[in-house]
Amino acid sequence: MSKEKITVVGAGLAGLVAAINLLREGFEVDVWDGAKKLGQLEAFHPSIHATPIDPHRVSAYVGVDVCGCFTKVETFRIVVKNSRYALNPQSYHLVERGGRKTSIDTHLYNTAREMGARFHFDHYIRDLKDVPERAVVATGFNKEGMEALGIAYEEGTGAYARKKLDDPALNHALIGWAGEYTPDYGYLSVANGLMFFLVFTRHAMTDRDVDACKRHLEETEGLVFDSWDTHKGYIPLLDRNSLRLFKGTRVLTGTISGMIDPAGMFGIHGALMAGKIAALVFTDTEKALDDFRTFTRNYQRVRVLSGAMRKIPMRLALTQLMFRFPQVMSPVLRLLDDGIPGYEGHWGMEMMKGRKRL
Repeated sequence: MSKEKITVVGAGLAGLVAAINLLREGFEVDVWDGAKKLGQLEAFHPSIHATPIDPHRVSAYVGVDVCGCFTKVETFRIVVKNSRYALNPQSYHLVERGGRKTSIDTHLYNTAREMGARFHFDHYIRDLKDVPERAVVATGFNKEGMEALGIAYEEGTGAYARKKLDDPALNHALIGWAGEYTPDYGYLSVANGLMFFLVFTRHAMTDRDVDACKRHLEETEGLVFDSWDTHKGYIPLLDRNSLRLFKGTRVLTGTISGMIDPAGMFGIHGALMAGKIAALVFTDTEKALDDFRTFTRNYQRVRVLSGAMRKIPMRLALTQLMFRFPQVMSPVLRLLDDGIPGYEGHWGMEMMKGRKRL
């Protein structure tokens, strides 16, 4: 006798991992997504992103081999104003998002489809009453999804650019920039023949800010993109109520469940782990709740401290101090760099090992 049909709303990482694991348990799975095709809901895809991750450990937990989707970072450095620092890339990997055949989205989509998942694209959800009971909701940074669930959010803005790899020295590189133009950061990630740069802020970024960022890239690394686009996103408000696994009888997963790093906004690791937790709700609810609590145990501390750090008037000077004298700032960094859900390391301390000023 077949088990019930479960609807998964959202064909991102968390939704696809949830679908695969539900299928493996014998459930029928329908996946709804607002994009017209896979990976196209966000305009800046295809994109390359970087995250601290152990692909083998994550693959073992989520029940899907994603190792081939990740590429080890070979060159890692950060630019703080006009100072450049070489960092330790050992724990960092690059991963492609979007609809290209080289993306992790495509790998998970093909796996789910081969297992029998039914996909319904161009199926946009705007109201909670449109979401079936006992559905898995994985709508990520989608504004309408958060509004339908009653989740408070803030608007984030930024700019992005991409081009084909034109400098072999930058292949598999990760470079970050910190400047006055954003209280967050910008980064270049390079993999699969694609160079992708994104700068963002959890506030409003002006045209003047974007121009300052472009100059910073060119003056410090000689990096120039011919074409730029602006980006507007919606980020769940990170507060003491951000961690939520349920909305009534519906299961929340990925970003909207709070499984995102409040400090660095690393989301890929947590999204994959969250997808497995969402599927566990239907087969072993106690383990799902236990894993959710375990993976997010540092969330509140990191959320409070990182929020306070972003509001410090001398934030950029403090960042410079952190990279110039890491041994002095390491106690602070250690309190901020363990908020990636399910990641058992300190991404900040790890990148500082062997740090060298260039």
